[in-house]
Amino acid sequence: MCGCTSTLTSTQPATQAANSLYDEIGGSKTLNTVFGVAINRIYNDPIIGHYFNGVPKSHLRKQLVSQTCELIGGPCVYEGKAMLDTHKDLNIKEREFYILVEYVQGAMRDVGLTYQQENQILQKLAPIKSETIYL
Repeated sequence: MCGCTSTLTSTQPATQAANSLYDEIGGSKTLNTVFGVAINRIYNDPIIGHYFNGVPKSHLRKQLVSQTCELIGGPCVYEGKAMLDTHKDLNIKEREFYILVEYVQGAMRDVGLTYQQENQILQKLAPIKSETIYL
């Protein structure tokens, strides 16, 4: 009979020991909560809310969760439209982009993510800026 334990040994791959940021924050449940809170605020904003007229909240939430999930190491594959196509001809200004970012950031804080987690997620989302403003 073996006196083995189930602890991780140094011979196991490091990837088994380290969770993705997606797993660390609580996965899809947390992302759905974050974007649910943020979207409610975004749709009611007098400056940027009009950009979302005719876009069902559930559709936007699904797309944002999927895209972020993929970017932070989750099992999702974003299959929505390319950001350049989605934002073309909207003439979104930098200030407007940052209003949206502030709502997402505030929602992350409200659900209890750490500043480190928040910053890691924002870092992954940052390249989207160039695909959304002034197009």
